[in-house]
Amino acid sequence: MTFIPKIQLHNFNIQVPAFRQAAVSNAYSIYGDTFIAEPQRQELSEKEIEAKARANPEICRIMKENNIPLKVNIKSLRDLQHGHLKDARIIAAKIYSALPPETKEQISMQDLQQAALLHDYGKILIPEKILNKNGKLNEEERKIMELHPILGYELLKNEGISPEVLNLIKYHHQNPAGTGYPQIDADYQPSLALEILHLADEYSALREKRPYKPELTEEEALEVIKKDMEAGNISPAAYEALLKAV
Repeated sequence: MTFIPKIQLHNFNIQVPAFRQAAVSNAYSIYGDTFIAEPQRQELSEKEIEAKARANPEICRIMKENNIPLKVNIKSLRDLQHGHLKDARIIAAKIYSALPPETKEQISMQDLQQAALLHDYGKILIPEKILNKNGKLNEEERKIMELHPILGYELLKNEGISPEVLNLIKYHHQNPAGTGYPQIDADYQPSLALEILHLADEYSALREKRPYKPELTEEEALEVIKKDMEAGNISPAAYEALLKAV
């Protein structure tokens, strides 16, 4: 979906498998030429989410190999939903809106929005003491933190989500240079949508105050991202769209 003109405003369904499906409201936010549907959701319980995780052999293997107790961190999920995920979703929409019309045709706006809502879902299985550590992560902690895209992918892969959205979730920390994580596998699908999600995620994180760092100003965040672009980790097209968007 590219955008919904005001005169054709209607609902579309963004599936969020962490929640029981509920009616989508008529509340929309407008960013540039993009209308964003705001779905209403009813949360699953910790036990229900944990049962799904325990039924997944790959999740069980990952947790066991990394000595991580399988425990659902529902508070962190709620914090993400009201903070970072919402913010990254808005930034992704703004970046999309700043692209040339011919470039927008390469992107499914619905896929991008769904992935933005779900990209950090795997953090629900990352221990609280690592996720919100008041200080720099050590090597072992960083390795565990970097499991969250794979964990999110595994939690969501059997929930009726399209392969395109799953690819965005799994590889949202990957980049054009291939130096991100997780390691690129046969299912990796590079795309401009993936670059936008990666960029929206990074910009939002830089601008947020977190236990281990202060928030950066807009200028400081853009300077960090400019260096990433010059290193080949962000495409010039996505970077230029971000500059126009913010």
